[in-house]
Amino acid sequence: MPLDPLAKITYGLFVAATKDGSGRDVGCIVNTACQVTVTPTMISLTVNKMNYTAGSIEKSGVFTVSMLDVTANFDLIKNFGFQSSKDVDKFEGIETARAKNGVVYLKKNVCAYVSCSVKQVIDLGTHLLFIGLVEESGNLSENDPMSYAYYHANVKPKPEQPKGSKKVWRCKICGYVYEGENLPPDFICPLCKHGAADFELVEA
Repeated sequence: MPLDPLAKITYGLFVAATKDGSGRDVGCIVNTACQVTVTPTMISLTVNKMNYTAGSIEKSGVFTVSMLDVTANFDLIKNFGFQSSKDVDKFEGIETARAKNGVVYLKKNVCAYVSCSVKQVIDLGTHLLFIGLVEESGNLSENDPMSYAYYHANVKPKPEQPKGSKKVWRCKICGYVYEGENLPPDFICPLCKHGAADFELVEA
């Protein structure tokens, strides 16, 4: 018997999608989505406020979440995590479908998807927490979800050797590298917009 799609919504790599004010499809990589109630079925989704997709979800009131599976490669993750939907069409050339709410979701490299309407928005300071009513969900493959442990071990490129005595700090979310003696505590990743807490010291 196939696993319920919501059972795959856990801590890992997701593509959250919606439409912006002009009706364009926009999306980004997120790593926190989970089921919060059973009846009615609701999930929570957390998106950094600096990400263009966060404001678009708040305005549109609808979103989808595509759970990446272990077939997803770094190029796909880089596409959704290393650039802004404000500047590029991240869905160009990607095989997609539309949920009943009109929002796009990924059809390949994804094990499950859910489609939601926003019922509550909670401001967490740096992030927006969306509580969404699940209106549609489905399994798309029998592959395992892409966990962060799998991503770090098998997908994320290995860090380059540091030059000289500089320290290398790598974003655990998207892989961006910062070189310097110290990582500023208020540093924001220019790619995925996560803060210094999401960086790790790779080499000294």
